[in-house]
Parts: sequence; C-alpha cells; structure tokens
Amino acid sequence: MNLQRTVEDAPSEAQDQESSVYQEQKVSWLELFFDLIFVVAFDQLAKRLGQSPDFMSLLHFGLLFVAVWWAWAGNATFAARYGNESRTYRWGTLAQLVSLGMIALTIRGDLVDTGSAFALAYGVNRLIQTGLYVAVARRGPAVAAFAGRMALAFGTAAALWLVSAAWPGGSAAQIGLWCAALLLDVLTPVFIRNHSRHALPHEGHLPERVGLLQIIALGEIVTEVVGGSRQQELNANNLIPALAAIVTAVALWRMYFDQARSLPLLGARVDRRVEGMLAWLYGHLPFTLAVVVLSVGLGHGLSAAGSSKAAEDQQLVAAALALALLTLAFLRWNSLRVTRRFFPDRSLPALLVGAGLAVGLLFIDLDTFRVHLAVAALTTLVALIIATDPVTRRLGQLEEAVLERLGEGDQPDSVEDALEELPQTPSG
Repeated sequence: MNLQRTVEDAPSEAQDQESSVYQEQKVSWLELFFDLIFVVAFDQLAKRLGQSPDFMSLLHFGLLFVAVWWAWAGNATFAARYGNESRTYRWGTLAQLVSLGMIALTIRGDLVDTGSAFALAYGVNRLIQTGLYVAVARRGPAVAAFAGRMALAFGTAAALWLVSAAWPGGSAAQIGLWCAALLLDVLTPVFIRNHSRHALPHEGHLPERVGLLQIIALGEIVTEVVGGSRQQELNANNLIPALAAIVTAVALWRMYFDQARSLPLLGARVDRRVEGMLAWLYGHLPFTLAVVVLSVGLGHGLSAAGSSKAAEDQQLVAAALALALLTLAFLRWNSLRVTRRFFPDRSLPALLVGAGLAVGLLFIDLDTFRVHLAVAALTTLVALIIATDPVTRRLGQLEEAVLERLGEGDQPDSVEDALEELPQTPSG
C-alpha cells in the first residue's frame, strides 16, 4: 500500500522522462463500469437511427456518435497516459459517469426537444475532462507541455458546448457550435503530437480498453437481432437469417481480435512514431460506428422482412459492412507499416475485396434472408483468410516479443530490432 501511494500521489521526475521501465496496468473495475455505460449509449443511438434512417437522421446520428465515442476516448486515453489508480482519476471518472448517464438520456429524443439538455450534459463532461488534465499539468514542465495544451483545448470545447445550449435545440447555430467543439477536441492531439512523447498511452492498457468497447459494439448486433426477431414468428425463414447475423458478429470479432492491436503503440514507444499510434486510435471511430449501424440494419431487416422497408435496411447493412472492412484494412496496413518491412500479406487484399463485395450489395435487390446469408458468408470467409494468414501469426509473435522485452526491462532500439530476433519463417 505504501509503495502504491508513493507512485500514485508523488509522481517522480523519472516518470516524466523517456524510460525503458515497463509497468503492467490492468483495466480497473471502475473503468469496466464506465465502459458499460456505453452499452446504453450505443443502444440509444441504434434506436434513434432505426426510427428514421433518412439522410438527415444519419447526419445527426453520426454527429452524436462521434461525441459519445470521444467522451469514451477522452477517459480511456487519460487513464492509459497517466494511470487509473490516482484519486483524481477515480473521482473524475465517477463524475463523468453521472454526466454520461445524462448524455444517454438525451441522445435518443428529437434534438428540437433534447438538444440543449444534451449540450449541457456534454459540456459538463468536457469540463470534468479539463479538470483532469489541469491536475496533471501541475506535476511539472515536462508533463505540462502536453497536458496543459489538452486542458486548454478541452476547456474551450466545453465552453462551446455550454454556450450552444442557449440556442434553440437542433438549430443550425447549435449544430455548428457542436461541430466546432468536436473538431477542436479531435484535432488537438494531432496538432500537439510532438509534445506527447512524455505522455504515451500504455501499450497494454489502451488496447484492452479499446477492445472492450468493440465487444460492446459487437454485442449490439445480438441485441438488435433479438429485438428484430421478436416481431416475427419463430420459424426457419426468420431463425436462419437471425443465426446468420450472429455468425456475422462472431466473424467480425475474429477479424478484429486477430490483429496485432498493440503494435502501433509499441512503435510509438520504441521508435517514437506517434503518427501510427494516433492513426490506430482514430481508426477505431469509423469501425465502432460501422458496427453499430450494421446492428441496426441487421436487426431492423429481421423485423421488416417482406416489407418495403427491408430495402432500406439492406442499404444500411451493405454500407456499414463495407466501412467496417475498409477500417480493418486500414488498421492492418497501419500495423504492417510499423514493421517497416514488406510482408506477402493476403489479409489486406482480402479485406479490400470484401469491402468491394459489400459495396456490390448496394446494387443487388435481395430479400432479408439472402442478404443475411450473403453477409455471413462474406465475413466468415474473410475471417478465415485472416486467421490462417502466416503474416497474422508473425505480427502477433512480434507484438509478444516486444512486450516481453519491455517486461524484462530491455527495450529494443526499434521494432525492426525485435523483428530480427524472431525465428525466420517462409512469410518473414
């Protein structure tokens, strides 16, 4: 206990310097509770989109989704950068939990009625995040270079959110202020990335948090499928497409977790290439969004089977699946780039071809039964290609090797250095 309090309450100057010392950081119970709030948030967003999937509703859905996702990302990246055991983080996260509960209450309704309440709740969430970074910035000049700038950006964004509550709900002025605030939040880490070398996210903790959020999003597919199936009789014509939708969720899970998810963060730590880390983190936004939209399309396709609305659901399924596969292709390419080597990778082409085939579903008139079977077959095939790709295993071995050396206090000079020490295979 004394050792833990020393690390927690009196950060040493050594923690602010570049060091090969690696300390394990597990996800805490509080963080798990925090992430579970997004089960409700994603469900509310899915129901919002399912009520009227027209163009304007899609725009509002996308805006609200980015805001909700960034509220999660702010907490997750802070914990991965500065630890999840301090009193400041624990109390700040509890306060954010309350604000997120209010956000979840206000994202389903019409923005005309709930826009101002949402803006107030989100503005409070940003103020709490600002306070967390202000507390960290007081530790010393090396930390303040990054944390101080983040606090300034979050504080400005919070002010924009709170001011927007004075405008009529859903008005162009209010939406414009929201977009400005989100752009400030999202772009600030990119613009100040050169100051982040003393605040790199933990290579094990952040991928674990990100993976938990993807599980929550994939679980939304099952929720929507069960909800959609309630509208139909339990017979083969409805049970088979429901089963196919669940198989799709499993295949997407396999595709995502077969990736070497820590490599871009390890590259940032070892090679000081922060851009790959940011690309990895930001790449998860479109993937999570695509999975939630896919859940809406699959679930509502079951409930609307045989009706004119089934065609709209097919469009959602095809577009969302294409976006999910494209994002996975980008994440794969980003991990390959960290190695600075050419690998005869067959997973990347498979993901790109799969995305193209998903786009093709936009132009084919199929009923719900055939759409779900086609999507399940496509995702399962791509998942099998990735799982059996020798490069997938090679990247996983490289990730484990770098993490093992960090755990032993022996940080490699580069990711390439660790790659050289791996046993040679036909793929490597």
